Amino acid sequence: MAKPNCTQCKHFYVTWDPQKPNGCRQFGIQCKPLPSQIVASAGMGECEGFVAKAKKTQETTDRVDLSDRKYW
Repeated sequence: MAKPNCTQCKHFYVTWDPQKPNGCRQFGIQCKPLPSQIVASAGMGECEGFVAKAKKTQETTDRVDLSDRKYW
């Protein structure tokens, strides 16, 4: 199994604290490196809490072209 990429996990979030910018809701940690590195260094092996984020559908990725004159 490949190493989990925290930024693609639904439990990952960016904190307000510049000293600890990365967080994991699954393990309840905030840290400077990626949370999966902390989990591995704690002797727990590879992160077992990884859950891939849901893919965005076309409806959620539709964008409004603000340079279109009909909006101005």
